[in-house]
Amino acid sequence: MAKRVSSFFLVLLLAIVACERPAPPASADAEQAAYNLSAYLEQQQQRLTAEKPMVLKSVSAEGKPTETIETSAVDWEDELAVFKETDLNRPALQEYYTRQEQVLADGNILVEYTRLKDTEPLVHHLRLELGPDRKLRKLNALIQDQNVLFYSRRNIQLSTDTATGNIASYRVEGVQKLILSDSLHYRVDANL
Repeated sequence: MAKRVSSFFLVLLLAIVACERPAPPASADAEQAAYNLSAYLEQQQQRLTAEKPMVLKSVSAEGKPTETIETSAVDWEDELAVFKETDLNRPALQEYYTRQEQVLADGNILVEYTRLKDTEPLVHHLRLELGPDRKLRKLNALIQDQNVLFYSRRNIQLSTDTATGNIASYRVEGVQKLILSDSLHYRVDANL
């Protein structure tokens, strides 16, 4: 009887192990290929909070005149939050995207993430342009969120200073709609 029970548990254990999806092997090449966007944005947030640079910021909303201000009083955590949403290097998200990388004629590296059909991640596509030194030059992404009460679509862009690698400008163009209300189209441009 004890022999049957131990055989049963051995077969059960083997069946469970056989059903598990194997983890992809971690390699130095894979880690080097992935760009750590969260680390870059965190470093930029700390630098900008400490330096307090002047920012020329324009905000326009549908049907209203554009408002432009120049200020150094910016909450950088809040300002960069939309860009942090585009970090796709988390293992849980990678199964929703295809990833393509190519070297451009100028030596820059283009990395594109595109969502797979029939998946509903927040980021629909992400395009990173990296310099030959693998420092971020440009970021373009489309973020869309939708549920029964709310719809939001944002097209975001970020450019860096090629000499320093620091954020030079960014743009957020979007539309949002709450149930029982009109759509609001808006655009935010910022230059440092």
